[in-house]
Amino acid sequence: MKIGIIGLGLMGGSFSIEMRRLFPNSFILGNDISQINIKSAKRLELIDDIFDIDNLSGFDIILISVPVDISLKIVNKVLDHVTDNTLVLDVGSTKLPICNEVHNHSKRKNFLAMHPISGTENSGPDASVKGLYTGITNIICEKEKTGLKQYELASSIFQKLEMKIIYMDPKVHDQH
Repeated sequence: MKIGIIGLGLMGGSFSIEMRRLFPNSFILGNDISQINIKSAKRLELIDDIFDIDNLSGFDIILISVPVDISLKIVNKVLDHVTDNTLVLDVGSTKLPICNEVHNHSKRKNFLAMHPISGTENSGPDASVKGLYTGITNIICEKEKTGLKQYELASSIFQKLEMKIIYMDPKVHDQH
């Protein structure tokens, strides 16, 4: 399993920990605007190496775990460069803006908007913790716009993490 994580803070780093547990032979690459976060993620073995957003061939999963305003600037670029089988996940706290952003993208089927209800008051790779995603509620928006193969991969991960899944319209999600 080849996994890319954009944003190596609490959410991205904790996702890496879970992916290493679920897929022990996975190859995890990271990308972050902070060189300090990249060095910390390597030191903590959250990532094996770094990757360039312009070179996303061969990835099974890309997790976007950056603030929503940054996600809006990069999500279409990520979708532009993934292969047809790649699953792109976003863990931002608001869903309507990002769902609107990808609405007309030719690879919209590769994208799944999710909001895992988890976190701590800490940030950065050093805040990453095992179990942050385990047993939590995860809100999924616009499942029907995600390809079957991509959703099956996401669903298998959610099941292994024992997540409680709630499906919501992105507008309703953001209102709540």
